[in-house]
Amino acid sequence: MNHLSIQNCLNLRLNNFTLMRFLAAFAVLYGHSYVLSGGLKIGEDPISNMLIPRWGESLPSIAVDMFFVISGFLICASYVQRRNFWVFVEARLLRILPGLAVALIFCILIGACVTSEPVAAYFKSPATVGYLKNNLFLVAGIQFELPGVFTANPFPGSVNGSLWTLPIEVRMYFWVAVLGALSLLWRAYVFNALFLLTCLVYAQAPAGTFFMAADPRHAHLGLLFLLGTFFYVNRRRISLGFAGLLGLAVLTYITRNYAFSLFIKSVFFSYLVLLVAIHPKLNLPSLDRWGDISFGLYIYAFPVQQTLAYMMPPLKPYQMLILSSVITIGLAIVSWKLVEQPALKLKGKLALPKKAVGALS
Repeated sequence: MNHLSIQNCLNLRLNNFTLMRFLAAFAVLYGHSYVLSGGLKIGEDPISNMLIPRWGESLPSIAVDMFFVISGFLICASYVQRRNFWVFVEARLLRILPGLAVALIFCILIGACVTSEPVAAYFKSPATVGYLKNNLFLVAGIQFELPGVFTANPFPGSVNGSLWTLPIEVRMYFWVAVLGALSLLWRAYVFNALFLLTCLVYAQAPAGTFFMAADPRHAHLGLLFLLGTFFYVNRRRISLGFAGLLGLAVLTYITRNYAFSLFIKSVFFSYLVLLVAIHPKLNLPSLDRWGDISFGLYIYAFPVQQTLAYMMPPLKPYQMLILSSVITIGLAIVSWKLVEQPALKLKGKLALPKKAVGALS
């Protein structure tokens, strides 16, 4: 059982994805508790202080990395299982847009309560309208500020800094859709050739890979998403076991000073994430009965913490962590029960063409 293929593990229908996504979202909340309460930089919390010298990334950054590996794996699975372009698009729209729209309206209403601008002027401001429009469609970049909101906070101006990852993820959804429409997600040899070519490009110019902004961090997240996709496409060929993990760990250590070390480390990290997620010997406590509240936890935590910093200064990081955890988890549960889960029940009911695209193997 130590050397099951990824497909064998998936066949057991036991996984820790919901728990891992919750922990990743909570790790981001934890890290932001230090940044938003006292003006510290990301990575200056106690856990990150231990991780950065050993891994090179803060806890919140590692958590976001985990999100992208899992997303690449599951989004690819979503397309392969449906093999229909429009059904895939519908599923992605229903998973993101309703919850995001309500969260953006929540931020605008919170902003109206705390803005230094006259309320009438606040609602009439193009920036307020733009906050909803720009951040809902995720194509023109994220607008972080609302007029006169949180301008005197320890981390001034930004209403929801966590949204920065969403355009990157949506861009990767687009590439999965393209690969699926071309029937490449179930033609492993062709996909693997394209994957290898992309990795060679990444090794030469990581900041410009995956058609991301010229930011190495964005390209790195794109790589992690693509690695998740790679593991799913090759799920029948790749074994998932502790010996493989050890081998990749040794390789990561040996190559740590080479130019391609970041790529090797990313492969090791992706393998580790999937091992924890689906290996039957690591069947962790399930959160499935509570629903998948990780998205709500991720998109509500930052504005809740900014509001607490505004209303109750000065808060110590542990106070921010406790208060924001209780409030945000509550909001995330409400979002799942009243917005996200009902929206998912609309699958198959939107007025999108259902003619299969990329449905032939």
